[in-house]
Formats: sequence, structure tokens, C-alpha cells
Amino acid sequence: MKTYRLEAGDDHVQKLAHENDPVRAVIELVWNSLDADAHHVDVTLHRSETDVVVGVEVTDDGHGMTPEDIATEFKWVGNSWKRTALRSKGEERPLHGRLGQGRLRAFALGTQVTWNTVGDSIEGKQLQTVIRARATSRKDVDVSDPIETSNVTGTRFVGEGKESLDLLARDTAAERLGTTLAPYLITHTGIEVTYDRRRIQPTDNISSDATLPVEWEHNGTVHRAQLRIIEWIKSKEREIHLCDAEAVVVDTLDSAPGPDFTYSAYLLWNEMPQHQDQWPLARMEAMPTVLGALLKELDQVLGSYLDARRAERRRELVEEWKSGNVYPYEGEPSSEEEKVERATFDVVATAIRRHIPRDKRKKRLTLGLLKDSIQQRPGDVAALLDEYVGLPEDERQQLDRLLRNTGLSRVIQASTDVTNRLQFLRALDLMVFDPDANKMVGEREHLHRILERELWVFGEQYNFMVSERGLTAALDRHLKLLGKDRTDKIPVKRLDGTVGRLDLLLSAAATEHDRNRHLVVELKAPKVVATLTELNQIKSYAKAVAKDARFASSATQWDFWLVTSEIDDDVRQEANQRGREQGIVFEPDLPEAPGARVRVWVRDWGQIIDDAKHRLDYFQKSLQHDPSLDDARDYLRRNHGDVIPEGLLVDEVSPVLDPDDSDDDMRT
Repeated sequence: MKTYRLEAGDDHVQKLAHENDPVRAVIELVWNSLDADAHHVDVTLHRSETDVVVGVEVTDDGHGMTPEDIATEFKWVGNSWKRTALRSKGEERPLHGRLGQGRLRAFALGTQVTWNTVGDSIEGKQLQTVIRARATSRKDVDVSDPIETSNVTGTRFVGEGKESLDLLARDTAAERLGTTLAPYLITHTGIEVTYDRRRIQPTDNISSDATLPVEWEHNGTVHRAQLRIIEWIKSKEREIHLCDAEAVVVDTLDSAPGPDFTYSAYLLWNEMPQHQDQWPLARMEAMPTVLGALLKELDQVLGSYLDARRAERRRELVEEWKSGNVYPYEGEPSSEEEKVERATFDVVATAIRRHIPRDKRKKRLTLGLLKDSIQQRPGDVAALLDEYVGLPEDERQQLDRLLRNTGLSRVIQASTDVTNRLQFLRALDLMVFDPDANKMVGEREHLHRILERELWVFGEQYNFMVSERGLTAALDRHLKLLGKDRTDKIPVKRLDGTVGRLDLLLSAAATEHDRNRHLVVELKAPKVVATLTELNQIKSYAKAVAKDARFASSATQWDFWLVTSEIDDDVRQEANQRGREQGIVFEPDLPEAPGARVRVWVRDWGQIIDDAKHRLDYFQKSLQHDPSLDDARDYLRRNHGDVIPEGLLVDEVSPVLDPDDSDDDMRT
């Protein structure tokens, strides 16, 4: 019996062991077996009566270790014979371990570790040696005296005494071993590796296998490598391995892009063994080394591959959904808008394909709901999917990146907004001008509440401020816009002493000339014909603002609109006076605030609808969307069903009009 003392500190040995990663330790031991020209490597998990993994055994039929090998391998960290050898001793296979550290990882598998090995001596005898080590003294290795034996060459490793080895029983452990060894086992078909009684057969699990050229320049020299990418049928792994030219793994990166794929990427470069353990620093250096430059090129090549595969996968999946009658669109896109929408749907649906139910009925329902979400709330698609299917963090980030990079969600949001607005204008036309419909529409219970949600009709620049509140509230909002507070409690009153109520007060802080603009809208029910009574009412509001010094500001403009479907002759004459812009009926001088303006306007719904349509005209032509009456009713049903009178949503309104002829105007 001999005791070898490892020439390294106990803490250094513990660090090299990576004791929190038992799967990595198993992989290292399997590589050692393959470097020993083993044809059969078996990993057995030892379980307790309660089925807890309490030990690991790795057995191979390789050339084993001679006493001379043991004296070198277990006395030093490093100085492995593999460092200078290019090939294995017998079959000249490519070698994995070259730093002489792999055996130290055995402590991740047990507090007591044993190698029972048989190797051929120089004299041609088969000698059996047992090596033991304990975690309590990692530097000390007990080696038995060799004995001659008739047993075949090979090594049997046993690790025991650990209580945290259940990671080895998970499916991901076998997957990780298989994906790491895949290129080696694919090339060396006569080698058999089994893990927990299952043979590792990577060829049965390959979905796609591609090899791409990688070319990069460093310090004026062009270098070349290859990137082999294997996509897996059944795996949860996503890895990038740095390998030598024969796909023997040297290092594994800590992360890999593309959470919507399961794959292993093998970067093959003949000089990779010379850069073992250097990749973390190479990623960080401002002036990249040759390895750092290679890793940057790797990111580009792999990213381009994944993007191309996503496009290919989208085409394949969409065709599959179409043939299965679950795709939520029919025929070819009828407009540019629908082309963009479908493209976004395909991007999102294929990105979450793993979360779509297999059942045909549920699949059709899920895809239909996704289509509706993209049409109505494209900006919230990622959040909705996260809530619905519980996307993992990396997949949610990937989906966000796809939507952000394509910009499709913003295009669809804009086109959806325009389509909805065109449909609302059609609906508004119906409500205020159709002789049957406008009898059902009330000022406050219907029109007022609907327009609170559609304030863009009056101008994109306004933000909603006050609804159905008095002039005093209007003053408070006005002062707030100016960054001031009211210092008194005196209410604002009209000239007759009453307070008065505003229907809608809108405001905008315009950037031009630092001017603040306020718009007060006085709504009248569609069936009401505006007379001087209604006109005097809104004038009284304007006069109250003009008279009250607290409203005075040289940077403020107040516009008061009387909005109605029809006006009488008296109001029409007031709205068409020589020397005034058409529609203005009152514009007093404001000596206390020379730069301020107060104006009263008469606007009919026809003018407002036409102005809004004009703002949307360019987009309407681009979208080729001219909403019908059915579109208008459907919009009211979806967005204002809680407000609109039910009779307005049926087809019996104005039967003399053709609801499919969108050019018909309700106005008389």
C-alpha cells in the first residue's frame, strides 16, 4: 500500500471538483473511459430503499491504468500524459482530458471514491490496482500494491457517501450526457455508452444536423473553424460546446441563445485545446484575443442560423395548421394590413408552439384567441401570452425581442387603431344623422359617455380633463396646467350668478410658443335643433372665463364648441358673419391678458366627422378599408355595448338604406 499526496492545496482540489455539479463529474469520468479506448461504458446509479440516489458506478472496458500511470496521474494536478499526446494509446482516438483535473471531479459523486483498475504492465502482465480517496483529506490518495490478475483490462469507479445526488436521476442528466458526447458517438459508431440502464443513442434524437463555416480575422490573420448545430427531438437542453477539430469538448459556455429551440452547438477549431478555460476572460476583454474574436463571430453565425430556422419553421407549421384546418385565417390576405397581421401571427404562434395544445379543438381555439389578441391588443401580446400559458422567462424575453425587432406589433397597432376609428366615425354618423337612430340616442346617457372614450374625434392634441363639472373645476385644472394652485375658495360663476356645468373640458399643452389650449365641448342630443337658447348657454361659459381674472394668462387659448346635428336660422346667421372665421360666434377682447384668446364656435357633427375622416384619409387608402353599417354596429357592440341603446344595434334601423353600401351618407 502506498499513499500519494497530491501536490495541491485541499481548497484548490475542492474548487476543481465542482461538487455542486455531479452530472459534469459523470461526463468527465465517461470521457476518461473513452480516452482509454473503451468500447463499452456503463453508468449505474445506486439507490437506497427509498429510491434516493446514494452512489454512482462507472465501468468501462478500456486499457485501464498501470502502476506507472497511477503514480503520475494521482500525484500531480496537471502533467497528464494526454497533454502532449495527440491520440489515445491504442486506437488513436482524439483525446478529451489534457489538464489532469478530471479525476478530481469524482468528489462531486461521493465522499469516498474508489477506482479498481486493470492495466497491462511493461512486462505484458495484467495488473490490478485499487485507488481510494476521501473528501476528509482530498490530497491523500491510497494506492494498493498491484497484483497480477486474469481479469480483462478496464476500470470500475465507485462514488458513495453523498446525500445530494438526485440530480443524476433526472431525465436532463442523460440528455446532457448524450448531447455532450453526440458528435463523438456519431463518428465512433462501435462505442456503446449506457446511463442508468438506457443506452445513449444521439442519432435517434436528432431533428436537424447542420455544419456551417466560421471565418474571422484577428491581427491581420484569417482563421477558420466550423460550427455544427444539432437540433434535438426530445431534449430540454440548449448548449454551446467549444471543441477541438474532431468535436471533442474542451469547454462549455454558460448560456446559449434561442430559447425557442433545443439544440447543441459545437464550435470546432483545432486550436481550441490551447485556450481551455479562457472563454470567460475572452468575452470580457476590450481588445479581443483570437478566442474572443471567434466567440463574437460565433454569435453572428449562430444568430443568423436561428433566424433562418425560425422562418423555415414558421412556413412548416403554418402549412401543417392549414392542412389540419386549425389556422385562423382563410384564403390569401386581402390587403397589406392583413399581410402584416398574418406575419405577426405566424411569428408569435410559432414562437410559443410548445405551449399550444395538441388536441385539435383546443388548438383551433388557442390560435383563434391569439389572432383576436393580435388584432385588438398587439402591444400587449407578450404579456397576455405570459398570463395565459405561463411562458418561462427566457421564452418571454425571446418573444419580446421578436416583436420588437420586427416592429410588426407597432404596425398592426396603428392599422388597428385606424380601422377602429373609421368604424366609429361610421357609427357616429349613424347615431347623429339617421332619423330613426338619433331618436334613441340621448345626450348624457349615451352620446356623452361614448365620446368620453373617443376624444380623438375632436383632435389628437387633447387630453381628457374634466367631464360634467363646473367652471370652478375647470379653473383648478387650468391652473394645474400652468403649474399653479388656487389661493382662494371663491367659485367661478356666470354673469347671472349661476355655476353652470361643462360637458367636456379637454386641454392640450402645445409646444409651439408655450401656449396652453383648452377646448370646452357642449353636446346636444342628435334630435335637438340648436337655437339661440343653446348658443347663449355656451356663450355664458365663455363670458365667465373672460371676466374672471384668475383665468387670465397670455399663454392660454379657450375654445368653446356648441356641437349639434342641426341648427336653426338664427344660429346659422351668427355662425356666418362677415369678418369672422366661419363658425365663430363670439370672440371678446381680453385687456387683462393681451395674448390670450376666448372664442365660441358652432360646429355640427358633419364638420367634425369630415375633419376626423380627413385626418385618417391617407391611412384609409393604405388599408383599403371602408367600413359598412355592419362594421359600425359591430364596433359599437364591442366597445360601447354597455352604453348604446340596444335597438341601435339591430338591422331594422333605416331599412331604406343599403347597409353594405358604405358610400351612403346618413346626412340629409
